Amino acid sequence: MLFPIECLGCRQKDEILCNNCISKIHRAERETDKNIIAVFDYRDEIIKKAIWSLKYHHKKYLGKRLGELLYEFLLEDISDLRIEVSGRSIFVIPVPISSKKTKVRGYNQSLSIAKGFSAQVGKNILEIKNKIIFKKIETTSQAKIMTRGERLENIKGVFELKNKEIIKGRTIIIIDDVTTTGGTINEMIKVFKNAGAKKVIGFAIAH
Repeated sequence: MLFPIECLGCRQKDEILCNNCISKIHRAERETDKNIIAVFDYRDEIIKKAIWSLKYHHKKYLGKRLGELLYEFLLEDISDLRIEVSGRSIFVIPVPISSKKTKVRGYNQSLSIAKGFSAQVGKNILEIKNKIIFKKIETTSQAKIMTRGERLENIKGVFELKNKEIIKGRTIIIIDDVTTTGGTINEMIKVFKNAGAKKVIGFAIAH
C-alpha cells in the first residue's frame, strides 16, 4: 500500500511492465557473440530503467518479470535445446556476482531473472544451479571499464567451478542481465566447456 507497483513505462497501476509498453521496447539489433542471444536493446529507455531499478534500486521483483519475458521471447531457442537434451534437464546458471556486491545489493539480479525464467516450466526441464560457479577474484565492475580489450582482460580467469563432475555432458543456459562485449558469458562458457559440458549458450535481457 505504501509503495504501489506501477508500470515503468506508462505508470499503469498494478503492472511492473504492461504489455503495451513491452510491445514498444526495441529489440536487440546489434550483433552479439555467436553463443549469446540478447532480447532487448539496452539503449531503450524502458529496458534501461528496468535493469537499473533491479540492480541499483532494490526492486528485486523486476527480476521475475524480466525472466518471464526472456523465456517468452526465446521460447523457440529453448524448444530447440529441449529436443537436443533427450529428456535431461537443462542447467540454468545465473552469472555470479562478488560477495561484496551481494552484501551491498542484497541479492544477485541474474539469479532473480533466472528464477522468473525457469519458473515457466518444471524443474525437470529447466533446473537452476546457482552455486556451481563462483568468482574467485574481486574485479573492477565491467560497467566502469570503457574499452572492449580492457573488459575482456578484466574478466579473464576469474571464474571457478565446484562439483565439476555434474557438468560433464550437460546442456547449460547462462543467464545475465546485460551483455556488452560478451566477455563475462564467454569466460564462463570456456570454464564449462573445459569441464566437459556438451553445449553452453548465454541468454541476456539486453545488449
